[in-house]
Amino acid sequence: MKKIFLILPFIILMSCKQDLTPKLVVLISIDHLSYKAFEHYSDLYTGGFKWLREHGVQFSNTYHEHGYTATGPGHFVLGSGRYPGLAGVLGNSWYDRKTEKNRYCVEDNDAKSIGIPSDGRSYRLIDATTTGDWLKAIHPESKVYSMAGKDRASIFMGGKNADMSLWYNWNGAFTTTDYYTSTLPHWLTDFNNSLHLMSYRDSMWTRSLSEENYLKYARIDHFFGESDNYLSDEYSPVFPIGFDSTITDSMILDYIGGFPWQERNTLELAETVIREEKLGKDNIPDLISIGLSATDWITHDYGPRSQEGMDNLIKMDHYLGHFLDVVDQEVGLNNTIIVLTADHGGLELPEFIKVTTGEYTGRIDGTLRDEAIEKAFSNIDSLVGDHDFIVRYGLGFYFDKSKILEQNINVDDIVKIIKSELEKVEGIALVLTKDEILNASPNDTLLTRMKHFTHPELSPDLWTIQEKNWLYRNPYGTSHGTPYDYDAHVPFVISHPTFKSKTISDQISTVDIAPTIADILGVIPDKRVDGHSRKSVLP
Repeated sequence: MKKIFLILPFIILMSCKQDLTPKLVVLISIDHLSYKAFEHYSDLYTGGFKWLREHGVQFSNTYHEHGYTATGPGHFVLGSGRYPGLAGVLGNSWYDRKTEKNRYCVEDNDAKSIGIPSDGRSYRLIDATTTGDWLKAIHPESKVYSMAGKDRASIFMGGKNADMSLWYNWNGAFTTTDYYTSTLPHWLTDFNNSLHLMSYRDSMWTRSLSEENYLKYARIDHFFGESDNYLSDEYSPVFPIGFDSTITDSMILDYIGGFPWQERNTLELAETVIREEKLGKDNIPDLISIGLSATDWITHDYGPRSQEGMDNLIKMDHYLGHFLDVVDQEVGLNNTIIVLTADHGGLELPEFIKVTTGEYTGRIDGTLRDEAIEKAFSNIDSLVGDHDFIVRYGLGFYFDKSKILEQNINVDDIVKIIKSELEKVEGIALVLTKDEILNASPNDTLLTRMKHFTHPELSPDLWTIQEKNWLYRNPYGTSHGTPYDYDAHVPFVISHPTFKSKTISDQISTVDIAPTIADILGVIPDKRVDGHSRKSVLP
């Protein structure tokens, strides 16, 4: 009898575990949304964010564990479950040693536009696969779609075998290339025709709530350090925000990518795909990934604690609520798993950090940095005759090893010169060699994150890291891109109508997101995946 009673609770517990296999998984990535910002405004959510939190398991300590926190690497991780370094995704763009040219992360010169202008873009040259690829390997009939304001966000989440990846072409339309399809679907043409983006010329971005709420949760509207891009008169980064008469039509089609309305457009495109392509209509699971890219532009301009940053999230909360209603009507939320996360976080304005915390913060003087580099190159010229074996790109320095061998140059001397000059510049903390990064102790969080971003052959030979709370962006706005926690810490919520709100505080990595989604879908990840499924903690 004792054995029966011991087994019975186990059977009861097992029977309480839900069958989570959905008809549709929706992955939503909000570009430049830090966990801190997402949480800070949570009392104000009444729409989609509120629903996702009330019916979601939230992993409150989720970090991107790679050193250069940017849109390309971040979305690569979300799609593939791999660290970007060994896969050769070295940024949004980087210097290609073989071609001796700059390479964009999703460029594909063989991919051509079809009907709507687009640069050559696809996943073709990426040495990885994604959740959608693993899904199609098991269920070839599954439908996999992705869309975003940015091409790299959509493509990295969609993968090699997506039915279609769509992105905004910064010229008035969402587009794709012939890598995905030979003909444009009628619904995409109809959707683009319905956008009427030029009508926004006379629109004003205004607050959604009373001014008192913004003063309570954000800060004063006119805060020095915020960008003011849209008006030609005196500096005044305040609501309402519209387009100056000097801004051309082509500029409006570009600038619309930095307004909350673009997030609504992207979600409405996702609604169109779900409806027209009949996602979630049978027992073969489908996947749609959505990148909300305008938040990045807004946060770069104003910072996460600005009234503009706050209002963008309030509006997005409303847009997401409508999107969830459409999913419920078309698929049924009971048949859907929603995953919410971000490609990276970001730093507050240094001016705001200074007045609120008093911490050491600031903006790196670009002129002083460039002068330090020129002095280093001059010293190298004096030592070896010429520095033509060095290519500077972004935060990195690439050495031409064949020239170094030919000229019998002592690399250690070169490294010392560059380090010596750059580390004198206020705000620059470290200049690291590739070997220092690759030989990092696992106990060193900063260097380990850099290691996950580094390729033994393709990466720069030297990499520059700024001080904590310091920016290269000058004189306005904010940015991201460091291995520090404020850039790495992002939301991660998995939601379903039957879930009750639950918070998991264990620290995990964003490389865990793709294998978790794969586990929910019942498919097998690529063997090279660095992450682990977290499905076991779901109800």
